[in-house]
Amino acid sequence: MTITVIHEDEALIFIDKAAGMVVQRGYDADEPVLVEELEKIKGKLYPLQRLDRGTSGVLFFSKRSDINPNLTRQFEQKRIRKTYLALAEGELAERQTIDAPLLRIGPISFGVRDGGKRAVTHIQPLQATPNASLLRIVLETGRTHQIRVHLAAIGHPLAGDWLYGERNAARPMLHAAELEMTHPLTNQPLRVAAPLPEDFLEEAARRGVAVRNGGRNDSSGVRLNA
Repeated sequence: MTITVIHEDEALIFIDKAAGMVVQRGYDADEPVLVEELEKIKGKLYPLQRLDRGTSGVLFFSKRSDINPNLTRQFEQKRIRKTYLALAEGELAERQTIDAPLLRIGPISFGVRDGGKRAVTHIQPLQATPNASLLRIVLETGRTHQIRVHLAAIGHPLAGDWLYGERNAARPMLHAAELEMTHPLTNQPLRVAAPLPEDFLEEAARRGVAVRNGGRNDSSGVRLNA
């Protein structure tokens, strides 16, 4: 397992998680697990967030138990801001907010259902074509599969989403591009970003969405090709 560290200090470590990595061991995991492999190098770590196996991008761990209450409060008070980049099927050109409850409907799947937990997703299109749309997404809540289910519910599932969209796909085209928080020791703003991986860029190009890393077109450091 190759682990890319993008920021580390005495309290926190941020990595650029590759798609396909399992963050924590589950009941059926019989493969290398990210937190266990990282602990072999860095010592005891405290995972306070998760990314799905198929999602790439910024993921952080606490290195000190005494700062965990501070980080938990930041999550609860919505002061940790996570920004995602998503490649969705079809043309989605209008900025919108999806406020729809999510409920487990299968062993590993969720759906928009009355009685579920409140889930709010803010969507800003960066580029929209008839075949696919590049979206900048900010979560107000952090439910399991929230982005995947919300996009599927409005008829624009993630490209490559084998569970909520096209079958026999490699992985959902979802990338945790940026995380902003207040550092628990210095009380200063901290922003960490991860570039789009090659498979995302290739899939976008295949679907007619021209995008590359770099530039300052949006806060996630993504530049749209003219």
